[in-house]
Amino acid sequence: MWYYRRLPDGLVVMHTRPEHASQLEELQRICFPTLDPNERFKAAHYRKHLELFPDGQFVALDGDRVAGATTTLRLHFDFDHVNHTFADIIQGGWLTSHQPKGEWLYGADVGVAPAYRGRGIATALYAARQEVVWRFGLDGQVTAGMIRGFGDVKDRMTADAYYRAVVAGRIRDPTLSMQLGVGFEPRALLANYLNDPVCDNYGVLIVLGSEREVPGASRKQAMSYIRLNTEIPGPRARDLLARRQAATPAGLGRATDVVVERAHGELIFDVDGNTLIDFAGGIGMLAIGHTPAPVVEAIAGQAHKFIHVCALVATYEPYVRLAELLNEITPGTFKKKTIFANSGAESVEHAVQLSRKHTGRPSVICFEGGYHGRTLLTLSLTSKYGLFKSGFGPFAPEIVRLPIPHVYRTPKGMTEEEYVDFGIRQLEHALVAQVDPSAVAAMIIEPVQGEAGFIPVPPRFLKRIRELCDQHGIVMIADEVQCGFGRTGRLFAIEHYGLVPDVIVSAKSLGAGMPIGAVTGRADIMDSAHPGGVGGTYGGSPVACAAALEAVHIIRQPEFLAHARHIGDVMREVLNGWKEKFPIVGDVRGLGSMMLAEFVRDRDTKEPATPEDTLRVVGQAVANGVVVMRAGLYSNCVRLLPPLTIPEDMLREGLDALGRAIEVVSTRHAAASA
Repeated sequence: MWYYRRLPDGLVVMHTRPEHASQLEELQRICFPTLDPNERFKAAHYRKHLELFPDGQFVALDGDRVAGATTTLRLHFDFDHVNHTFADIIQGGWLTSHQPKGEWLYGADVGVAPAYRGRGIATALYAARQEVVWRFGLDGQVTAGMIRGFGDVKDRMTADAYYRAVVAGRIRDPTLSMQLGVGFEPRALLANYLNDPVCDNYGVLIVLGSEREVPGASRKQAMSYIRLNTEIPGPRARDLLARRQAATPAGLGRATDVVVERAHGELIFDVDGNTLIDFAGGIGMLAIGHTPAPVVEAIAGQAHKFIHVCALVATYEPYVRLAELLNEITPGTFKKKTIFANSGAESVEHAVQLSRKHTGRPSVICFEGGYHGRTLLTLSLTSKYGLFKSGFGPFAPEIVRLPIPHVYRTPKGMTEEEYVDFGIRQLEHALVAQVDPSAVAAMIIEPVQGEAGFIPVPPRFLKRIRELCDQHGIVMIADEVQCGFGRTGRLFAIEHYGLVPDVIVSAKSLGAGMPIGAVTGRADIMDSAHPGGVGGTYGGSPVACAAALEAVHIIRQPEFLAHARHIGDVMREVLNGWKEKFPIVGDVRGLGSMMLAEFVRDRDTKEPATPEDTLRVVGQAVANGVVVMRAGLYSNCVRLLPPLTIPEDMLREGLDALGRAIEVVSTRHAAASA
């Protein structure tokens, strides 16, 4: 879904989606009331066109109401042997002979609701079709235009005479004249084409070559996913941003000035008609993209049954089935159980509570750079004081925070291996100097630290955590809220390490955008609480569970994970190129498709770039058409969390836009330092 265009009066032209099918059937009935019913498109026909060639089907929307539409095929066309009828097309003759790499875009239909005629919708739909022609390198558009005005004069002139008069401009036809005005050229009058009294069974073969310009069509935008029609934020976005500022607290930060109207797949469409590539992915929530059809259908299907009953009140299958699925797919051959919550933070709370109940111990060990949430307990576990914690204390007690080896910042005089050894010694020493193992309920760690700057935990360090937990009866909790569910190219990041934690916390992409978190762990740990000791009103919403079931099914497929690894390889290749080209890029790191660039003021000293420098990169990237956000302990990194469904060409286009943003800021930085 790469096309999105806002017309001056607010109507939107975009790709048709399956949910439009019933409205499209009604539009056909309204626009062509005299057409033989057997030659009228049905909802099933529109869905079939979407299966065959989704790039070529467009709707004009007023909000969610379909105001106009076009349906196309891509096929080989022989102008010397034109013997098809409209019935051939809609009954499947041409549908089944659709040629994926055909030379021509065949327009089977354009319709505009009567209340919307005269507003340029038909011209806009032809413009969208011409961009399809340019995008796929086709020869042009070809269609059989209607001669709607012939029915009024057929008692006094022949169809051929009427056709020639319209072409010569002596008569204006409601449809054919408009098509000729767009740029179509007439080729022939088609007899026995359309069983409709207003045309008297005639159509006109008309052609619009790829060399022709069409009002509203852009060759440049046709070859890209990014479409920038205004600055960002544009006028409508600025209005909504002002309303947000007036209505919401100042502490509710925002990474960008993008104001979203719709989003689909890997693209965001803003309220001013701009299209941006999404590299933020809802901070990693959208592994399978925006509005994936199976998830949307599952949400709608469940909502029609019931939206909420509460798992503390009654039992419902989506909750049980999702728990069974997570028990099956999380690492470990031991018996497991799962409980659901509303978020990653609430799930971490459950994990800590259950660990304390299971062990009878109070203390929890966490690590510098870790981010575990914003509730009182999870904020106490979270690092990065200035951004997340300043002024919000006092915090929960019995929290021990320990350093973790970040190999990019290995101290001078040490090798990376020596630094990891030192980190392990610090960990071991803390179990004497700060807390006794007999008082520790759990150690919680992100296998790849997210907010700290996509830092993969050194394998030997993580292995030592597992060993110490085994040795002292401590629960090992892997927080996979951001790094889990395919983000690193495996279902869970911990799988890269060959280790099995006692408890795994999941959220974000688990719900495909719906609010849900999960705690999956050893059955004896999960069963430790007394009845009623855990749970919540909204935890495991049936609608969220239905979405998660579809998301997990998609993400766990081998081909999905293989693509995630591939796009990770592409990102690493491009980001390493930035490191060679731009002095401001000090480090490139991550695991799989969870990649990040860290900016520095000096590569030798590794002095972090300022948060303002990073915000300049983010702002320039958005201006270039790609949505990103910062990260890192020093807020000096740009993280990449695109939907894992992103095609390689779109990924490279977005990376190019981000690279140009880094170049602008890097050049300014170099000039200021000179």
